[in-house]
Amino acid sequence: MRKLFAAITCAAVVVMVLFSSGCVLRAMTDPTYLARMDVRHRAPPAPPLKRNPHPTAYELILTLHDPPGPFVRAEGFMQYETKLADPCGPDLGGMSGTRMGLHESIPFDVEQVSPGVFRGVVYTDLIESHDYFGLGICHVPMIAARIVLWPTENSGETRFFESMSTREIQSESVIQSGFLHSDYPNGGFEDTAAMRYRVGTPLRSRVKESDLFNVDIRSRKL
Repeated sequence: MRKLFAAITCAAVVVMVLFSSGCVLRAMTDPTYLARMDVRHRAPPAPPLKRNPHPTAYELILTLHDPPGPFVRAEGFMQYETKLADPCGPDLGGMSGTRMGLHESIPFDVEQVSPGVFRGVVYTDLIESHDYFGLGICHVPMIAARIVLWPTENSGETRFFESMSTREIQSESVIQSGFLHSDYPNGGFEDTAAMRYRVGTPLRSRVKESDLFNVDIRSRKL
């Protein structure tokens, strides 16, 4: 009797799994369901983000150590965005109460001050907190800043980039990392970013140090 009960229970579980899987599969292809999930089309136009007239500046210095070749182009970007589901953004509906967020990638100039040494200036509070939607003050903090390097500017080459979080920038940290020699100038895949191997991470321990050329990036308040 117990064996029969166990068999019936197992069969019921299998039926329930198959049924629920079928529901999930149908839901994933149902246009009505997908429209309720993807609510981006309901977002109002993003307002222009106001600039702080007196932002806090930090200098970033990126240094390459024994790179396999030159880097002829460098650009910088500051990533600003509101926190997920910040109530200052309008509710777009949807099944999870999705709210519109604010985000902007702001470029900054990066100059090569000497072979293998690049300098840029970032601002950790460049966007003003403001009531952008009439729902309360939106705080749009900088999340991170990154410097991107191109070896030759040839089509399809690998991009090399290093970044610092806002916390790392404000604490005037030094971040040490590295890239594979074999990724320069193209690691075999067109228009991709090279893998970074930060010092002290498990990923770094899986490669030979002789296969890497090192890079560090540091910040200093101006």
